[in-house]
Amino acid sequence: MKNTIRLEKIEKGFFANKKIFAVIGFFDGVHTGHQDIIRRCLAEAKKNNGACVVFTFDNPPKNIIHGRLFKKLITSCADKLSLIRYIGVDYIIIAKFDRFFSEIAPKDFCRDILIEKLNASELFIGSGFRFGKDALGNTAFLKDFFKPLGIKVNEVPIFNIRGKPVSSTSIREFYRQGDIENIRLFLGRYPSIKGKVIKGDSRGRIIGFPTANIDVFMKYVTPADGVYIGMVNILESRFIDNKIKDSGKIQDFYSKMPAVINIGDNPTFAGQRKWVESHILDFHDDIYGRNIEIIFLKKLRNEKRFGSMAELIEQIEKDVVLSREYFKLSGYQ
Repeated sequence: MKNTIRLEKIEKGFFANKKIFAVIGFFDGVHTGHQDIIRRCLAEAKKNNGACVVFTFDNPPKNIIHGRLFKKLITSCADKLSLIRYIGVDYIIIAKFDRFFSEIAPKDFCRDILIEKLNASELFIGSGFRFGKDALGNTAFLKDFFKPLGIKVNEVPIFNIRGKPVSSTSIREFYRQGDIENIRLFLGRYPSIKGKVIKGDSRGRIIGFPTANIDVFMKYVTPADGVYIGMVNILESRFIDNKIKDSGKIQDFYSKMPAVINIGDNPTFAGQRKWVESHILDFHDDIYGRNIEIIFLKKLRNEKRFGSMAELIEQIEKDVVLSREYFKLSGYQ
Protein backbone atom coordinates (compact mmCIF):
# COMPACT_ATOMS: atom_id res chain seq x y z
CA MET A 1 0.00 0.00 0.00
CA LYS A 2 1.50 3.29 -1.10
CA ASN A 3 0.29 5.09 2.02
CA THR A 4 2.27 2.86 4.37
CA ILE A 5 5.56 4.69 4.85
CA ARG A 6 8.71 4.10 6.86
CA LEU A 7 9.45 7.02 9.17
CA GLU A 8 12.99 7.45 7.83
CA LYS A 9 11.57 8.01 4.32
CA ILE A 10 9.56 11.05 5.39
CA GLU A 11 11.24 14.37 4.72
CA LYS A 12 10.36 17.57 6.55
CA GLY A 13 7.34 19.14 4.87
CA PHE A 14 5.94 15.83 3.54
CA PHE A 15 2.60 16.57 5.23
CA ALA A 16 2.87 20.36 4.98
CA ASN A 17 -0.33 20.77 2.96
CA LYS A 18 -2.42 18.37 5.04
CA LYS A 19 -4.28 18.73 8.33
CA ILE A 20 -2.97 15.69 10.20
CA PHE A 21 -4.84 13.85 12.94
CA ALA A 22 -2.40 11.32 14.37
CA VAL A 23 -2.93 8.33 16.64
CA ILE A 24 0.11 6.75 18.29
CA GLY A 25 0.69 3.24 19.66
CA PHE A 26 2.19 -0.19 19.09
CA PHE A 27 -1.28 -1.75 18.58
CA ASP A 28 -0.36 -5.40 19.05
CA GLY A 29 -3.42 -7.44 18.10
CA VAL A 30 -5.33 -4.38 16.81
CA HIS A 31 -8.02 -5.35 19.33
CA THR A 32 -11.37 -3.60 19.82
CA GLY A 33 -9.77 -0.98 22.07
CA HIS A 34 -7.20 -0.14 19.41
CA GLN A 35 -9.93 -0.06 16.78
CA ASP A 36 -11.92 2.37 18.93
CA ILE A 37 -9.11 4.88 19.29
CA ILE A 38 -8.14 4.64 15.60
CA ARG A 39 -11.75 5.12 14.50
CA ARG A 40 -12.12 8.14 16.78
CA CYS A 41 -9.09 9.71 15.14
CA LEU A 42 -10.39 8.81 11.68
CA ALA A 43 -13.83 10.30 12.41
CA GLU A 44 -12.30 13.57 13.63
CA ALA A 45 -10.05 13.74 10.57
CA LYS A 46 -13.00 13.29 8.22
CA LYS A 47 -15.09 15.85 10.10
CA ASN A 48 -12.34 18.43 9.69
CA ASN A 49 -11.32 17.55 6.14
CA GLY A 50 -8.01 16.20 7.39
CA ALA A 51 -5.97 13.00 7.09
CA CYS A 52 -5.79 10.22 9.68
CA VAL A 53 -2.27 8.99 10.36
CA VAL A 54 -1.47 5.92 12.47
CA PHE A 55 2.04 6.11 13.91
CA THR A 56 3.33 2.72 15.05
CA PHE A 57 6.49 0.65 15.53
CA ASP A 58 7.84 -2.47 13.88
CA ASN A 59 9.14 -4.06 17.11
CA PRO A 60 7.61 -4.30 20.58
CA PRO A 61 9.33 -1.57 22.62
CA LYS A 62 9.59 -3.74 25.74
CA ASN A 63 11.49 -6.47 23.85
CA ILE A 64 14.07 -3.93 22.66
CA ILE A 65 14.36 -2.17 26.02
CA HIS A 66 14.75 -5.43 27.95
CA GLY A 67 16.99 -6.95 25.28
CA ARG A 68 15.09 -10.26 25.15
CA LEU A 69 11.77 -11.84 24.21
CA PHE A 70 9.97 -10.07 27.04
CA LYS A 71 6.59 -10.28 25.38
CA LYS A 72 5.27 -12.55 22.63
CA LEU A 73 3.21 -10.93 19.91
CA ILE A 74 -0.48 -11.41 19.22
CA THR A 75 -0.02 -10.40 15.58
CA SER A 76 2.93 -10.10 13.24
CA CYS A 77 3.86 -6.64 12.02
CA ALA A 78 2.50 -7.46 8.55
CA ASP A 79 -0.84 -8.62 9.94
CA LYS A 80 -1.05 -5.60 12.24
CA LEU A 81 -0.62 -3.26 9.27
CA SER A 82 -3.27 -5.15 7.27
CA LEU A 83 -5.77 -4.88 10.12
CA ILE A 84 -5.11 -1.15 10.49
CA ARG A 85 -5.47 -0.59 6.74
CA TYR A 86 -8.83 -2.35 6.85
CA ILE A 87 -10.15 0.36 9.20
CA GLY A 88 -9.62 2.86 6.40
CA VAL A 89 -6.94 5.22 7.67
CA ASP A 90 -5.15 7.53 5.27
CA TYR A 91 -1.54 6.81 6.24
CA ILE A 92 0.41 4.37 8.39
CA ILE A 93 3.85 5.51 9.50
CA ILE A 94 6.16 2.75 10.74
CA ALA A 95 9.13 3.60 12.93
CA LYS A 96 12.01 1.18 13.41
CA PHE A 97 12.06 0.72 17.17
CA ASP A 98 15.63 -0.08 18.14
CA ARG A 99 18.06 0.97 20.87
CA PHE A 100 18.62 4.29 19.17
CA PHE A 101 14.90 5.05 18.96
CA SER A 102 14.41 4.06 22.62
CA GLU A 103 16.91 6.77 23.62
CA ILE A 104 14.95 9.65 22.03
CA ALA A 105 13.94 12.17 24.68
CA PRO A 106 10.20 12.99 24.89
CA LYS A 107 10.71 16.61 23.77
CA ASP A 108 12.77 15.48 20.77
CA PHE A 109 10.10 12.94 19.81
CA CYS A 110 7.45 15.67 19.94
CA ARG A 111 9.52 18.24 18.03
CA ASP A 112 11.39 16.11 15.48
CA ILE A 113 8.72 13.53 14.69
CA LEU A 114 5.24 14.72 15.63
CA ILE A 115 5.76 18.32 14.50
CA GLU A 116 8.50 18.37 11.86
CA LYS A 117 7.76 15.06 10.15
CA LEU A 118 4.05 14.49 10.77
CA ASN A 119 2.89 18.09 11.01
CA ALA A 120 0.32 16.89 13.57
CA SER A 121 -2.70 19.13 14.16
CA GLU A 122 -4.34 16.88 16.74
CA LEU A 123 -3.22 13.77 18.63
CA PHE A 124 -5.00 10.69 19.94
CA ILE A 125 -3.43 8.39 22.53
CA GLY A 126 -4.67 5.61 24.77
CA SER A 127 -5.03 5.92 28.52
CA GLY A 128 -1.67 5.34 30.22
CA PHE A 129 0.35 5.98 27.06
CA ARG A 130 4.06 6.51 27.73
CA PHE A 131 6.92 7.27 25.34
CA GLY A 132 10.48 8.51 25.00
CA LYS A 133 13.67 7.65 26.88
CA ASP A 134 12.95 5.80 30.12
CA ALA A 135 9.21 6.20 29.35
CA LEU A 136 9.34 9.74 30.75
CA GLY A 137 6.77 11.05 28.29
CA ASN A 138 3.08 10.75 29.18
CA THR A 139 -0.25 12.47 28.59
CA ALA A 140 0.57 15.39 30.90
CA PHE A 141 3.88 15.93 29.09
CA LEU A 142 2.16 15.93 25.68
CA LYS A 143 -0.51 18.38 26.77
CA ASP A 144 2.04 20.75 28.32
CA PHE A 145 4.25 20.57 25.24
CA PHE A 146 1.53 21.08 22.64
CA LYS A 147 -0.82 23.50 24.41
CA PRO A 148 1.25 26.61 23.43
CA LEU A 149 1.17 25.38 19.84
CA GLY A 150 -2.62 25.02 19.81
CA ILE A 151 -2.41 21.26 19.20
CA LYS A 152 -5.09 19.25 21.00
CA VAL A 153 -4.14 15.99 22.74
CA ASN A 154 -7.00 13.50 23.20
CA GLU A 155 -6.50 10.79 25.82
CA VAL A 156 -9.03 8.10 24.92
CA PRO A 157 -10.36 6.13 27.91
CA ILE A 158 -9.87 2.38 28.08
CA PHE A 159 -12.43 0.50 25.99
CA ASN A 160 -14.61 -1.91 27.98
CA ILE A 161 -16.57 -5.02 27.02
CA ARG A 162 -19.05 -6.43 29.52
CA GLY A 163 -17.49 -4.23 32.17
CA LYS A 164 -13.97 -5.54 31.55
CA PRO A 165 -11.16 -3.34 30.19
CA VAL A 166 -9.81 -4.43 26.82
CA SER A 167 -6.02 -4.70 26.67
CA SER A 168 -3.37 -6.84 25.00
CA THR A 169 -2.50 -8.13 28.48
CA SER A 170 -6.04 -9.38 29.15
CA ILE A 171 -6.16 -10.98 25.69
CA ARG A 172 -2.88 -12.82 26.37
CA GLU A 173 -4.46 -14.20 29.52
CA PHE A 174 -7.41 -15.50 27.49
CA TYR A 175 -4.90 -17.18 25.18
CA ARG A 176 -3.29 -18.88 28.19
CA GLN A 177 -6.72 -20.14 29.23
CA GLY A 178 -7.69 -21.28 25.73
CA ASP A 179 -10.74 -19.01 26.02
CA ILE A 180 -11.57 -18.60 22.33
CA GLU A 181 -14.89 -16.86 22.95
CA ASN A 182 -13.35 -14.03 24.96
CA ILE A 183 -10.38 -13.74 22.59
CA ARG A 184 -12.88 -13.34 19.75
CA LEU A 185 -14.91 -10.83 21.73
CA PHE A 186 -11.92 -8.69 22.70
CA LEU A 187 -10.12 -8.89 19.35
CA GLY A 188 -13.29 -8.41 17.35
CA ARG A 189 -12.42 -11.48 15.26
CA TYR A 190 -11.50 -15.12 15.74
CA PRO A 191 -7.87 -15.66 16.78
CA SER A 192 -5.51 -17.00 14.16
CA ILE A 193 -1.86 -17.79 13.62
CA LYS A 194 0.22 -18.16 10.47
CA GLY A 195 3.24 -20.27 9.64
CA LYS A 196 4.94 -22.51 7.13
CA VAL A 197 3.97 -26.18 7.03
CA ILE A 198 6.99 -28.23 8.09
CA LYS A 199 7.80 -31.91 8.49
CA GLY A 200 6.69 -33.47 11.75
CA ASP A 201 7.13 -37.08 12.82
CA SER A 202 4.44 -38.26 10.32
CA ARG A 203 2.64 -40.06 13.15
CA GLY A 204 -0.70 -38.48 12.20
CA ARG A 205 -0.47 -39.88 8.69
CA ILE A 206 0.44 -43.32 10.06
CA ILE A 207 -2.66 -43.46 12.29
CA GLY A 208 -4.95 -42.17 9.57
CA PHE A 209 -5.17 -38.47 10.52
CA PRO A 210 -2.51 -36.55 8.56
CA THR A 211 -1.74 -33.10 9.88
CA ALA A 212 -0.25 -29.85 8.64
CA ASN A 213 2.29 -28.84 11.28
CA ILE A 214 3.63 -25.38 12.03
CA ASP A 215 6.01 -24.20 14.75
CA VAL A 216 5.31 -20.63 15.90
CA PHE A 217 5.95 -20.75 19.62
CA MET A 218 9.00 -18.51 19.91
CA LYS A 219 7.51 -15.20 18.75
CA TYR A 220 3.73 -15.45 18.91
CA VAL A 221 1.14 -16.27 21.53
CA THR A 222 -1.00 -19.34 20.89
CA PRO A 223 -4.07 -20.70 22.67
CA ALA A 224 -3.53 -23.12 25.55
CA ASP A 225 -2.59 -26.72 24.78
CA GLY A 226 -5.65 -28.63 23.67
CA VAL A 227 -7.86 -29.64 20.77
CA TYR A 228 -9.80 -27.02 18.81
CA ILE A 229 -12.27 -26.75 15.97
CA GLY A 230 -11.00 -24.38 13.35
CA MET A 231 -10.32 -23.48 9.75
CA VAL A 232 -7.16 -23.64 7.68
CA ASN A 233 -6.52 -21.15 4.93
CA ILE A 234 -3.68 -21.96 2.52
CA LEU A 235 -2.12 -18.64 1.66
CA GLU A 236 -1.08 -17.82 -1.89
CA SER A 237 -1.62 -21.46 -2.80
CA ARG A 238 -1.54 -22.33 -6.46
CA PHE A 239 -2.02 -26.01 -7.20
CA ILE A 240 -1.95 -27.35 -10.75
CA ASP A 241 -4.98 -29.60 -10.88
CA ASN A 242 -7.38 -30.46 -13.66
CA LYS A 243 -10.30 -29.61 -11.35
CA ILE A 244 -9.27 -25.98 -11.01
CA LYS A 245 -8.00 -25.07 -14.44
CA ASP A 246 -9.97 -22.33 -16.12
CA SER A 247 -9.02 -21.51 -19.69
CA GLY A 248 -5.45 -22.49 -18.93
CA LYS A 249 -5.25 -20.29 -15.85
CA ILE A 250 -4.47 -21.77 -12.46
CA GLN A 251 -6.65 -20.32 -9.73
CA ASP A 252 -6.41 -20.27 -5.95
CA PHE A 253 -8.66 -23.10 -4.87
CA TYR A 254 -8.19 -23.86 -1.18
CA SER A 255 -9.51 -21.38 1.35
CA LYS A 256 -10.75 -21.73 4.94
CA MET A 257 -11.14 -25.48 5.09
CA PRO A 258 -12.65 -27.12 8.22
CA ALA A 259 -10.07 -28.68 10.51
CA VAL A 260 -9.41 -30.27 13.90
CA ILE A 261 -6.40 -28.57 15.49
CA ASN A 262 -4.16 -29.87 18.25
CA ILE A 263 -1.75 -27.68 20.19
CA GLY A 264 0.78 -29.49 22.37
CA ASP A 265 3.64 -31.94 22.53
CA ASN A 266 1.82 -35.26 21.99
CA PRO A 267 2.04 -36.61 25.57
CA THR A 268 0.79 -40.04 24.49
CA PHE A 269 4.06 -40.44 22.58
CA ALA A 270 6.22 -38.53 25.11
CA GLY A 271 6.79 -35.75 22.60
CA GLN A 272 9.61 -33.31 23.23
CA ARG A 273 8.51 -30.49 20.96
CA LYS A 274 5.34 -28.42 20.87
CA TRP A 275 3.42 -28.20 17.61
CA VAL A 276 0.29 -26.72 16.14
CA GLU A 277 -1.12 -29.65 14.13
CA SER A 278 -4.12 -29.25 11.86
CA HIS A 279 -6.02 -32.24 10.49
CA ILE A 280 -7.91 -30.73 7.56
CA LEU A 281 -11.16 -32.62 7.00
CA ASP A 282 -11.45 -34.46 3.67
CA PHE A 283 -8.16 -33.08 2.41
CA HIS A 284 -5.26 -35.16 1.12
CA ASP A 285 -2.92 -32.90 -0.86
CA ASP A 286 0.75 -32.29 -0.06
CA ILE A 287 1.18 -28.77 1.32
CA TYR A 288 4.67 -28.99 2.83
CA GLY A 289 6.40 -25.63 2.54
CA ARG A 290 3.14 -23.73 2.08
CA ASN A 291 2.22 -20.82 4.32
CA ILE A 292 -1.08 -21.36 6.08
CA GLU A 293 -3.36 -19.48 8.43
CA ILE A 294 -5.04 -21.41 11.24
CA ILE A 295 -8.24 -19.87 12.60
CA PHE A 296 -9.51 -21.08 15.99
CA LEU A 297 -13.29 -21.26 16.37
CA LYS A 298 -13.98 -23.37 19.47
CA LYS A 299 -12.08 -25.39 22.06
CA LEU A 300 -13.12 -29.05 22.21
CA ARG A 301 -11.00 -30.39 25.07
CA ASN A 302 -7.68 -30.25 26.87
CA GLU A 303 -4.74 -32.24 25.61
CA LYS A 304 -4.33 -35.52 27.48
CA ARG A 305 -2.16 -38.60 27.60
CA PHE A 306 -3.85 -41.78 26.38
CA GLY A 307 -3.01 -45.30 27.52
CA SER A 308 -2.64 -46.63 23.99
CA MET A 309 -2.65 -45.63 20.36
CA ALA A 310 -6.06 -47.26 19.98
CA GLU A 311 -7.49 -44.97 22.66
CA LEU A 312 -5.96 -41.95 20.95
CA ILE A 313 -7.41 -42.92 17.57
CA GLU A 314 -10.84 -43.45 19.14
CA GLN A 315 -10.72 -39.97 20.69
CA ILE A 316 -9.58 -38.32 17.46
CA GLU A 317 -12.49 -39.97 15.67
CA LYS A 318 -14.83 -38.44 18.26
CA ASP A 319 -13.15 -35.05 17.80
CA VAL A 320 -13.70 -35.28 14.04
CA VAL A 321 -17.38 -36.19 14.51
CA LEU A 322 -17.93 -33.26 16.87
CA SER A 323 -16.17 -30.95 14.42
CA ARG A 324 -18.32 -32.08 11.54
CA GLU A 325 -21.45 -31.52 13.64
CA TYR A 326 -20.22 -28.03 14.54
CA PHE A 327 -19.70 -27.08 10.90
CA LYS A 328 -23.03 -28.59 9.89
CA LEU A 329 -24.90 -26.63 12.55
CA SER A 330 -23.03 -23.44 11.65
CA GLY A 331 -24.17 -23.74 8.04
CA TYR A 332 -20.74 -24.43 6.56
CA GLN A 333 -21.00 -26.26 3.23
